Amino acid sequence: MYDIHCHILPDLDDGPKTLESALEMARIAVADGVQTIIATPHGDHVAARGGWPALEQRVSAFRQAMAENNIPLKVLTGVEYVLTADLLRNTQEGRAVTLNSSRYILVEIDFSQWPLYTEEALFQLQLTGFTPVLAHPERQANIQQSPELLRRLVERGVLAEATAGSFLGDFGEAAKASAEVLLQRGLLHCIASDGHSPDPRRRPPVMAEAMKSVAKLAGEETAHLLAVTNPLAVLEGKPVAVPGPKHPARAKRFLWFGRG
Repeated sequence: MYDIHCHILPDLDDGPKTLESALEMARIAVADGVQTIIATPHGDHVAARGGWPALEQRVSAFRQAMAENNIPLKVLTGVEYVLTADLLRNTQEGRAVTLNSSRYILVEIDFSQWPLYTEEALFQLQLTGFTPVLAHPERQANIQQSPELLRRLVERGVLAEATAGSFLGDFGEAAKASAEVLLQRGLLHCIASDGHSPDPRRRPPVMAEAMKSVAKLAGEETAHLLAVTNPLAVLEGKPVAVPGPKHPARAKRFLWFGRG
């Protein structure tokens, strides 16, 4: 599996506070079957701690620490951004950090309200040449109430990444139900851990159990697509696919989105 959204770097944002905790997260991910993680600290913390150059140094130092501890996990560089006007300026000026230097950029919006500029801001990112990846839409209150909001974005080429734990009820019944609805409607492209801690009660970097849940809901092929094939395509800067809505009497079809 490939995890494109994880707060694994130590002492940077609301992820692990110590190097040992971060290393334990890496061990947990490997034991769970994760081969590669894109480290995605929050953009405001990255900006406050030296920007892209300092982030690259942190990733390099963490790779070295993993090597010294014989942890066979590949860690790549990314950032999770809040969708704001500042982000648009940063992308236009070449200062935004994308997922493994691809054209994919991880963004989130407020959990409890739908900013009026959401669709226009995402469209402007696309005009700049980026493919937005919307983090954890199933945990967003407005999308929970109206999946149509996400459908409009997906139809315009925005990708959607659900948190693995949502399928297991880790964020409550509303997020779980929303994740299942979005999956059945063909509106999800990837799942990721959004890991923050080695503590099993606080978002560990695991995906295997969620992959099993997705398989029960939508089939093994879809589970592999969301946890392996599409995340790998994202980190390689290639197009991703998503199964269309589930129609029992119809054959499965695939839609293709994204750019390198």
